[in-house]
Amino acid sequence: MKDTNCNTVGTCPVCGQGEIVETADGFCCNAEKRADGTRCGFRIYRRMHGVEMDADLVRQLVTLGRTGEMEMRNANGQPFTARFIMADGKVDVRMKAHALRGRCPVCGGRVLRTSKGYACEFSLMRHPLCRFHVTGFIHGRKISEPEMEDFLNGTPQVLDGFSVADADGGKSFSSLLTLREDGLVGLEPVITVCPSCGGNILVSPVAYNCSNYKTPGVCCRFSLWRNIAGHDVTADEMRQVCEEGRTREALEFYKHNGTVFYQRLALSADRKRIVKV
Repeated sequence: MKDTNCNTVGTCPVCGQGEIVETADGFCCNAEKRADGTRCGFRIYRRMHGVEMDADLVRQLVTLGRTGEMEMRNANGQPFTARFIMADGKVDVRMKAHALRGRCPVCGGRVLRTSKGYACEFSLMRHPLCRFHVTGFIHGRKISEPEMEDFLNGTPQVLDGFSVADADGGKSFSSLLTLREDGLVGLEPVITVCPSCGGNILVSPVAYNCSNYKTPGVCCRFSLWRNIAGHDVTADEMRQVCEEGRTREALEFYKHNGTVFYQRLALSADRKRIVKV
């Protein structure tokens, strides 16, 4: 029968039948024997990874499934920061992770920096619950942490310096990170729809151009330099002009003598070019 004289800290997270009780050498489940004569066997030792496991710490672990981060020590006595977690019915250690500002666009979990790039915390579990991850290098270009955070927060920036091999040895191109339907990340050079002809506005290393600029019978010349009078035009600003007719706010520009002035970018009356207003 169950021992009711011991201090209990919570219900066993493994079998759900017994209580976790404190003993001389740690904590264990006090569930009665099963019909086959076996017991639950869940146990937490008094000292783990250099940490003294007291009742409050164990209570947090068995009720929440995790503890807060703390200093632990490995077998060589070297300190490290981690937390205890419950994983597959056992107490495990999760090392301190570096989380980015922003959440997984698939499931809302934290996005962690890893040795291979960036990944949702739930994609790193033994039995993954999410597929989201981004390799640190795409087409020969490193994806920096600020660039990844812009993407996670819904404001992806134009990224330059991607490369692809061709007959001439290689070609550099620009693009934006985009979330594909399968939950993975790809590259997308399309910014929006051309307001002049209905083609796609593509980003290049120096300008935003219509995809129909070489199409026979169309030859659309709608375009905009990515840098105008010292201002770097963002993809979002280009999108505002094409879709709303003008930028929502006045932008900061510079004259040749260093004078600062503020104007909006807007579509011309014939919708064939972009002007300052």
